[in-house]
Amino acid sequence: MELPSTLEVTEQTIDISNLSREEKAYYQSLAKTLAQKYEKAGQGRQIFTLSGPAGSGKSVLAAILELIFKEEDSIFQFMNVGIDAFHLETPKLKELGLLDNKGRHDTYNTELLFEKLSDFKSGEAVAFPVYSRLIHSPIPDRLPTSNQNILLLLEGQWLLRNTPEWTKISDLSSFNYELSGPIEDMRENVICRHVKGGRTPADAKDFYAKNDLPNTNEVLKNSIKADEKLLFCKDI
Repeated sequence: MELPSTLEVTEQTIDISNLSREEKAYYQSLAKTLAQKYEKAGQGRQIFTLSGPAGSGKSVLAAILELIFKEEDSIFQFMNVGIDAFHLETPKLKELGLLDNKGRHDTYNTELLFEKLSDFKSGEAVAFPVYSRLIHSPIPDRLPTSNQNILLLLEGQWLLRNTPEWTKISDLSSFNYELSGPIEDMRENVICRHVKGGRTPADAKDFYAKNDLPNTNEVLKNSIKADEKLLFCKDI
């Protein structure tokens, strides 16, 4: 299939017009592999996770896979859910003194995430939230599920974190992927995203140094091993 030149990812336009032939082939092959793993897992409702530091390309990869599956005659519905949709609301972050740490492992509503995923696995009709980078806040109940044959790809940087509140979430998954790249490349991606989200270049660099880089170091240091590591875009 022919991919478009841009993607909408959490209400930001991402240019993918420069994807190489090798990258397109890699993503097509990955989609086929996901379909095979879905069948091997028993079909029905399955959760796969995609974890890795900010800027590794998780959201873009998930969006590309969603496009591919929309064009294919598949036995399942593909869904992409990001854990950013489960950020604690701004008033709650302020109350806890965590607003400046937004994006850290303890700024998410892991109980709600676990509840939604458990209901999903049990076959219930679930509406997942989405995250808006325009208002920098979750929007509840925007992704409904009723189909019983769904492959849900859950992506976020803390899904392999080796602590009880996160491992109980990853335990719901049938397969866990990891994606990461060189620190400088990931840094450039995150700063670009912050600027698109309204920060000045100077503020974006400062926020990365104070918030995103410590998170990246924590992800790389305190994560369990994934079932498989995917290729960073520049390595394809």
